[in-house]
Amino acid sequence: MKPEHKILAALAFAALAAALATAARADRITTTSGQTFTGKILEETDQSVVIHTMSGKVTVPRAIINTIEKEGSAEAAKIVAAVVDPAKAPEAFEEAKSAVAADDWLRAGSLLEGLLRLDTTAFPQENRLTASAALVTCYLQIKDAKGAAAALRLRANLVASETDKKRLIAPAEALEASGTSTIGDKTVGRYEEAIEVGTEWKAQQILALAKQLGAGATGLNSMDRLERSARTALGKLDEADLYVPGFGQAHRTEVLTTLADNIMDGARRAVEICTEDRKDLSRYWLTSTFGIKNALAWNEKASAYLDRRQAAEDGLKNLKPFGGKYETPDLYKEREQAVTDLLAKLDDLKYHEKREGMKERYRIALRKIGSN
Repeated sequence: MKPEHKILAALAFAALAAALATAARADRITTTSGQTFTGKILEETDQSVVIHTMSGKVTVPRAIINTIEKEGSAEAAKIVAAVVDPAKAPEAFEEAKSAVAADDWLRAGSLLEGLLRLDTTAFPQENRLTASAALVTCYLQIKDAKGAAAALRLRANLVASETDKKRLIAPAEALEASGTSTIGDKTVGRYEEAIEVGTEWKAQQILALAKQLGAGATGLNSMDRLERSARTALGKLDEADLYVPGFGQAHRTEVLTTLADNIMDGARRAVEICTEDRKDLSRYWLTSTFGIKNALAWNEKASAYLDRRQAAEDGLKNLKPFGGKYETPDLYKEREQAVTDLLAKLDDLKYHEKREGMKERYRIALRKIGSN
């Protein structure tokens, strides 16, 4: 082999080896926009992180970095409960505090887990509360969402207030649902952040459930049913105030809007269905006079048609007084033109289709059996 060929072969081999090494490593950067770069981190500064990927070097600004996972970090970053001598619990607690101050999360977490397994005579309640909060932070710092959630649930069992229990369980549920230390679009690294972001997450979950109740409500052509559905949905929304005080009032209109949209959607569907059904009703209107059997069949179809059309009209007419009762007049005002248009179509659907030669339009009504 010629010397120049040997050089080229060596370079190619080196490039291949570097590529394979990069592929084998598991450093990973995830950005706030959801992009992921995998390879070997070469350099880290306050401004950016440089990672060597299969497609070359990539410089990622710190401002857009969501998470950084380094090779082997998932296996190494594991908290294992330390065996703590009950007689030396105070010293172990002080060591744990020092480890937290030094950002030695694994050592601090191990000591705290060990301390929290002691009984209250060796490790008193007031220390357990402090330790459990610090333990949450330790788990969050090593990106162990499952461990952080368990620590939050442990802390919830230490408090007496039901309100506090629920507020502690909320971020635990959020971390469990996410599976990472990112809740929604926010990455949490400390206990206080987990509470703040987790309770907001819980409030948003309750809001979504309240909206579902409004969107899925039925029988809204009845004002009693409409008001009952509003009370149910708003009652669910009120639960969010435990997590974010004032949240319910701030989002009240959103929930009531789902009921208004429910009525509007129902009316639109009724217009579409009745428009099609009227064609058959008008087509077989005259034949329905030929015997009781035909009249009964026609009446069955006409009855369903008339009920659907009337329910849609009643629902639309409920919107204005409903908005007034719940001090949200915009529920009607923002839909006034659409309501007017739909009511006009529903009014037209009271009558048979106008056919050529008809001197007047005939109202759709049930047949009186035995009478033309």
